[in-house]
Amino acid sequence: MKIPEGVKHFLSDLRDTRLLVIKALYFTLLAGAVIVWPQITIHQQHIGLTQYQTAVCGASVAAVAVFIPLCSGFVGDKLGNYKKLLSIVTLLAGVAVLLFTAVPSARINTTSVATPLTNTNDVPFATPLNTTPLTDTTIITTHTTPLTDTLITTHTTPLTDTTPALSAPLTTTTTTAPPFNTNTTTTTTKTTGPTTEVDEEMLSFTFWLYLAVRVCYGGLQAVGYTLFDAAVMAHTQKHGANYGYQRAWGTLAVLISSYLSGQLITLTGSFSVIFYVSAGLQLLAAGLVLLLRLEFKLPAQKLTWDILKQVRQAKVVMFFTAMLAAGVFFGYLETFMYRYLVSLGASPVLVSLTITVGAPFELVLTLLTSYIVGKVGHAPLIMFGLFAHAVRLFGLSLLVDPWWVLPLEVFESLSNGVMGTAAVMYCTSLFTLQSIASFRGIYAVVYFGIGQLLGAMVGAEIREVYGDVTTFRIMSAAALVSFIAYCCSFYTLMKCRSGSITTTTTTTTTTTTRGGGEERGENPNTIVTTTPPVAVRDVYTESKLGHSDRKSGIDNPVCYVADSVDELVHMVNNHNIDRYKNTENS
Repeated sequence: MKIPEGVKHFLSDLRDTRLLVIKALYFTLLAGAVIVWPQITIHQQHIGLTQYQTAVCGASVAAVAVFIPLCSGFVGDKLGNYKKLLSIVTLLAGVAVLLFTAVPSARINTTSVATPLTNTNDVPFATPLNTTPLTDTTIITTHTTPLTDTLITTHTTPLTDTTPALSAPLTTTTTTAPPFNTNTTTTTTKTTGPTTEVDEEMLSFTFWLYLAVRVCYGGLQAVGYTLFDAAVMAHTQKHGANYGYQRAWGTLAVLISSYLSGQLITLTGSFSVIFYVSAGLQLLAAGLVLLLRLEFKLPAQKLTWDILKQVRQAKVVMFFTAMLAAGVFFGYLETFMYRYLVSLGASPVLVSLTITVGAPFELVLTLLTSYIVGKVGHAPLIMFGLFAHAVRLFGLSLLVDPWWVLPLEVFESLSNGVMGTAAVMYCTSLFTLQSIASFRGIYAVVYFGIGQLLGAMVGAEIREVYGDVTTFRIMSAAALVSFIAYCCSFYTLMKCRSGSITTTTTTTTTTTTRGGGEERGENPNTIVTTTPPVAVRDVYTESKLGHSDRKSGIDNPVCYVADSVDELVHMVNNHNIDRYKNTENS
């Protein structure tokens, strides 16, 4: 039986030992992040933070993400081989996640109190009293303040009553024997159910300490993931590796760790265990980073000019605008969705299942992303992700039973998983190898920084006025408008530029082809010398890649633009620009 070409590519990718470290890093980094991620807002509720304080935490992390990824990407491009920096940042993130266990809870804990009482008492009635004969079973209740002093009182109220001394439902077992003046009484009092009382003075300290830890951890995580993702993108662009195949291992980690987080909390009754596991995974990743090969990525020259030249392109502006909108919706969902589900009665296991259910679909779609991109392109997948956000948000507004959220989480695999993969692959097509880390940082700033900041803060204000249900519907309508706007603007631009791109000419062109990539039916590492260089870059970037390239996940065969023949010779002699050659496919 003939093996399909896509299966051959996948098996070849599995056998490639040079990509094993990337796969292992994707698994450990995302497992370490996702085992905490769905439970983070529930943990905030557990220690007593209000919903508004939860929004402030989310917005603060997003505000930090406005600056940190961009700076880290810029530094990464300047350093070239930055794996030591990445290892240190990942190590610090593993230490920072442990600090969550040191944040004290602001809740007043009056739960799980079981007090057996055995007492012998003889009460003489020497003084005449106005008494009524007791015919009902007598309830003996205790009130201890402090525990060394005991007050015994009697009531003839029904057994269903609760004492005001406890703030939780009361289950009482009373053993007594008539008449009243019995010598031995045994009473067991047990309270059940969590208290809702919060120490206001402690809450302020808890909030500020938690905010500091959350911002520290979020900032380190943003730097680490930005640099690592940029490294994978550099491999994709330089060597022709399939980005979807590498990212799929991260999706597999999401599938496992998201379910594991809820189970661990349920079994142990504590959130601490997920922070310990997350720290262990990130410390392991810090060691694996040192095995990453980044020698081919040289320090960038004229980086600022290169960034400004590329960011002013219309397609780039539309791309970042679409990702900004997606970040707004993602930011609101991440901040409020899980607490909304808890308010409907969701358990920690159900909260973790919201990610687990969508992960298998995301895993399959991630593996197929390169093939789908080859058929329809990057932008349509981003459009479809915006539409999936609209459906998911509207569906959440209809929930009554929290378990019905699980079918909706299939759309999460489209709105975040596939769209995120397509967006990163789009970056490798739009931007050069020298500036890839910087643009990965810009992407993180737009999506995880500004987008999530607006989603958390603006969403919080709308929610305070209209409530959860109406806010979900407002966000759904905004997502639908964003989807329509991106569709119209993108295809209008493509229609207007379709004629001009094919007629672009250059004054001088020198093309040198170096070996590698013949098995994919294209000329790899085409080096172009032209005047002006921008015209040739436009022609090359807008031209369609070969079908075999797209199926292999090769979004941008590397194109270097030199201003003169002397510069071209210098690039060839001093830069290792040989394309990654997969000998097993030759």
